[in-house]
Amino acid sequence: MSGFETIVMYLGMSLLAILGMLLISHLLGPFRPKPRKATTYECGVPLLDPSAKRYSVKYFLVGVLFLVFDLETVLIYPIAAKFKDLAQLGWGGFLEIFVFVAVLLAGLLYAIEKRAIDWD
Repeated sequence: MSGFETIVMYLGMSLLAILGMLLISHLLGPFRPKPRKATTYECGVPLLDPSAKRYSVKYFLVGVLFLVFDLETVLIYPIAAKFKDLAQLGWGGFLEIFVFVAVLLAGLLYAIEKRAIDWD
């Protein structure tokens, strides 16, 4: 078997194990619904304010931008650690790194232009 077939078989067996456990839990587990079980539970403290509060869209924009640039640093660090090995590949490796950083820079410039980072 090639590596791809092994991965597909592993994922299939994992899915079967998960579905089997859920089915057994559903068949053997007790079902006793009560109104108190349907309420919100937060660390044993009753919910003080039942209304749903809205957050600004800018909060989510900053969160997404943080994730994008956090992943950038996670991906750039191994490249910097193995730069000497990548330098032996010639200009191809450098071009790939340049395109990656250019796309991220374009995203940052777009976010600055759309004022996604300004918090007023």
